[in-house]
Amino acid sequence: MYCVALAGAKTGVLIHVVCIMSNHMHLVVTDVLGRLPDFVRELDRMVAQVMNLLQDQEENLWSAEPPHYLELAGDDDVVRKMAYAIANPVAAGLVKTPAEWPGLLVWATETPIERVVSRPQLFFRASGACPSEATFRVVAPLGIDGLKERLTAELARLVELAHAEMRAKGLPFLGRDRVLKSSFARRAKSLERKRGIVPRVAAKSMYLRVAFLAAYREFLRSYHAAMDRWRLGLRDVAFPDGTWWMRVFHGASALGAATHAASGAPRAAPA
Repeated sequence: MYCVALAGAKTGVLIHVVCIMSNHMHLVVTDVLGRLPDFVRELDRMVAQVMNLLQDQEENLWSAEPPHYLELAGDDDVVRKMAYAIANPVAAGLVKTPAEWPGLLVWATETPIERVVSRPQLFFRASGACPSEATFRVVAPLGIDGLKERLTAELARLVELAHAEMRAKGLPFLGRDRVLKSSFARRAKSLERKRGIVPRVAAKSMYLRVAFLAAYREFLRSYHAAMDRWRLGLRDVAFPDGTWWMRVFHGASALGAATHAASGAPRAAPA
């Protein structure tokens, strides 16, 4: 909770849902200042350092593959991805309801949720640069009519679907107590499918999806055109809105700061 709070405070990223699973995270956020890569770097760096010290490990905690950023096109898509993140412990067959999940699982639909979190004694030095307290804050995404009712209905649907799948397989839910007793060294016996299509946008509406993908193609065209001019030594070139690397590491100007709702899921590395 402290790491999430500090990463959000440093970057201005607004958090709507945070679900910390055993070996990956799900977050739904709004990137107000175009600093989502900074947020993920800060969060993953601190979590990795703390967990490696806690578990007496020295290798990479996170897998080498990049986190999955998924832009959410419309209100329905934000609601669906919020429900997906909240229901993840149930869909994984771990607990029967989201409320039973012992890990960090917080979301907001109306008033902001705030909690002042003390700096952990593990890893963080008392004399270090990190503050002694950080405000963990989760807020509702703006501008979605009937968010609470819509999210409650979609979450109930996903939970019931997970229960139906477990009944069909004849499997019980692991349960909170057994989750807490599980060793961090356990690894999944099955592997996720690799080299499939990795979506860039979640859009229930075909028209929104087409529009967002067209905007992404235009971004790539503008970016490469700006890069060609940059390589010619023209430093007054303006990169398109959404440019991060060139703006942060090379001081290039951009046309504006991106503001997007997105969900991300950095995954823990296998043994």
